[in-house]
Amino acid sequence: MKIGFAVCDITPETGIYLTGYGMPERLAESVHSPLTAAVMVLNEGDLQAAVIGLDWCFVDWPLTQEIRRAIFAKTRIPEKNILLCCSHTHSAPHTTFMRTLGRVAVDPENKGIDYVRRVTPVIADACFRAQGSLRETEACFSAGKTKTGVSRRGMDENGKISLFTGDPDAVYDDNMTAVRFRDRETGEDLGILVHCSAHNTAMGADRNISSDWCGVMKRRIHDAFPVPVLFINGALGDVGPRTRRRVVRPGCHGFSAGGGDGAFSALEVGLCAAGDALDLLENMRDFRAELPLRVSNSVIRLPQSIPMSEAEARDIIAKYAPEQTDTAEPPLDFQLAKIALETWKKPPEPEFEFEQTLLSFGPLALAPFPFEMFSVFSLRLRKYGPFEYTLLCSNTNGRNAYMPDRGAIARGGYEATCRKTIRPYVTDPEAGDLAVARTLDELRKMKQGRP
Repeated sequence: MKIGFAVCDITPETGIYLTGYGMPERLAESVHSPLTAAVMVLNEGDLQAAVIGLDWCFVDWPLTQEIRRAIFAKTRIPEKNILLCCSHTHSAPHTTFMRTLGRVAVDPENKGIDYVRRVTPVIADACFRAQGSLRETEACFSAGKTKTGVSRRGMDENGKISLFTGDPDAVYDDNMTAVRFRDRETGEDLGILVHCSAHNTAMGADRNISSDWCGVMKRRIHDAFPVPVLFINGALGDVGPRTRRRVVRPGCHGFSAGGGDGAFSALEVGLCAAGDALDLLENMRDFRAELPLRVSNSVIRLPQSIPMSEAEARDIIAKYAPEQTDTAEPPLDFQLAKIALETWKKPPEPEFEFEQTLLSFGPLALAPFPFEMFSVFSLRLRKYGPFEYTLLCSNTNGRNAYMPDRGAIARGGYEATCRKTIRPYVTDPEAGDLAVARTLDELRKMKQGRP
């Protein structure tokens, strides 16, 4: 198989609205670290595919389609064979049409959409350059544990989920996978792929454009292996960066696994990730030349529902309506109830569907989802997937908020509530399990070469 790599700079201008943290007036004042798009193009015979690591928080489906079309026009790589994987840095522009329902809009001027359209030709050109650098490739794969992330669903003394407090004793995906690609004839390094899981939020809600901790990690790896470094974020839904910013709340204390305290947090988390990755990369010996490329395209349909009944929506509206004024933003429950009531008047939409592109080369498979997936799903794919390395990719080819597991939904917390603010519908509690089961079916078909 042939593989080619390229990197391009997609850093925006200052003055653009930054996404994340729900802050509508967070305008970028300076640049902490550049944003990049790292491209890996894979080719075997007539089959071509591309994996792109973007230093963005997310990119929704309509914009994904626009970018894919531009890449196809430049390279003829089939649109369905392109993965746009977002690192989930919260210090990037608001690269989505989606708005938080009923809330003051982040990026009210849609500067982020304009920015995406300006840099799309740059990304397409990087794909073209990667395609032009294709070489017969061998690769070595390695996996280990990392302390980059930590469960961010720590509890207080009463068992309530405390806002983004790290809990190193909770179950979360602490795996890291690294791949080192070399020219098959010369042994020259061509590129590096690193996969692990953690919210890319160590910088916190300052006004810096930043690739956050993953940018630190990539630069440090590049110091040792001066080739393009592609990062893919995994089950970040319930995993935060393992910062050393201490938080103290009533009945709870610990280190923050939400936002860190700026450049120091990004540095400490990024260097931890880089150290773990470099340990894997430095000890690689068994390079494989046989890396069969496979791509599988399917549509996954998941049950969804309106998050409150008509009666519940009417009760909430009746409770809050007398207190509303024109000068204050109404309570979130009141706003969501109004949206729910309007949605109940429309034809029902019992299913949510998304297009999934599974991609494998040799012993490794990428399983993308347009959600911030929880760790139990990643761990299940690793355990039962037919490939030696089955890597879940969050925020890939779309953005639809969190996908918690059933237990997390029952216990509640920020993630369970936040998913109600993205769309009028939420996926049902069993949706994540169904998505994993259907993905495993498709992976097995792909592994066996069946349609």
